[in-house]
Amino acid sequence: MARKILEQDGYVVHSAIRTSTRVGPPWKSFWVSQSNDIFNAFDLIATRMDPPRPLRFIQVTTTKMVSERVKKVDPIPVNPAAASAEIWAYVGGQPRLDRRYKDRKLWLPRNFFQVYFKERNWALVPEDRMFVSGSGTPPAQKEPVALSIQPIEVTGPRRRPKSAKPAAR
Repeated sequence: MARKILEQDGYVVHSAIRTSTRVGPPWKSFWVSQSNDIFNAFDLIATRMDPPRPLRFIQVTTTKMVSERVKKVDPIPVNPAAASAEIWAYVGGQPRLDRRYKDRKLWLPRNFFQVYFKERNWALVPEDRMFVSGSGTPPAQKEPVALSIQPIEVTGPRRRPKSAKPAAR
């Protein structure tokens, strides 16, 4: 998905190539598919002639693994005048409600890449999102709906009706 987004923006993209490796002793070995990262840190390199960001080094991951990827990518020296080092964290799943608010419904955005830049010291900026659906613009947000909460009267404790005991045989 990240490759398609970059190609739509006019980039030529090179991705890390997967290789097969034989693992285990010779009498009981098996093959494992293994990814060879570029500089042992990046999954994609994207380049184009037009500014901004003519050369991008990108590591793609999920939101839970961002801190691990920062540790992996941060030691690699990248000149910010020539290229940018980025981590793209995928936020997927079905649309769901934000449960922080009881009086209104607010839909959380889904199906996008949150982009973290090395030049910003890996800070999370909500405006740095690359949406997968469509042309890179966020999908139309549903308007918040105000819910009216009405009190419920409780008259007394509710008791289960006594059931008739089955007849003995």
